[in-house]
Amino acid sequence: MHYCGIVATQGALQLAMLEEVRTPEPPIRLSALFYEPGPAADVARELHTLDDVVIAVGAPVAGPRNGRPGRDCDALLLRRGVAPQAATHQTRLLADLLRDLPAFAPGGEQHTGAVEEGSYGRFPLFETNADGVFYALQGRRLPAKRHPFGLWTRIDELAGDHVTDEGGDLWHRRIEELEAIVCALCAHRYAVGHASWLGDPEEGVVVLPGASIPSEFSRQGVMPPVERLHLSRA
Repeated sequence: MHYCGIVATQGALQLAMLEEVRTPEPPIRLSALFYEPGPAADVARELHTLDDVVIAVGAPVAGPRNGRPGRDCDALLLRRGVAPQAATHQTRLLADLLRDLPAFAPGGEQHTGAVEEGSYGRFPLFETNADGVFYALQGRRLPAKRHPFGLWTRIDELAGDHVTDEGGDLWHRRIEELEAIVCALCAHRYAVGHASWLGDPEEGVVVLPGASIPSEFSRQGVMPPVERLHLSRA
């Protein structure tokens, strides 16, 4: 099985992929492969060459319904402390090029729930949010990715989830590559039946790892306390 993650980056798309590596003793290792950023057409072509693929797109794959100004899933993410991602020309084009792959669409009238086991067989494509995935894995918010501690926390989380970089070192990767690979990790959790969703099923939903999604990701413990001296006033 190929678990793929995609995020937007500087007018292009970043694709990354995970594959399971089974060893005599647990845990299962997840081998990470990274692609050069490219246009939607090239990414879609690469994905169509893969057998048994599950694809997590870290950007909207559907717009608001009935002319509404926004989507329920974005409002629900923001309420939990996760900034929604905006669609780009390349992500819209990718969604169109992958229209032959059904996107995850839970039934019912609820606005949150658990992903049913085996859903990846019917719905190999779904929308996620890279920061939301990291928050869900940590169970709390993380420092901004521009902060050194925020970057360290993200890499430490990937290492703790047994993600190994076959082409280098996670510390040598761009932030977009780390975000793409954590989306791929969400694809893995989705496929093994350990993921949840939120949003309007008739409009589009966002999938995050975990048996459930908290009503809010806590800010507590996000940054360790440090001392800062006060400047003398003139």
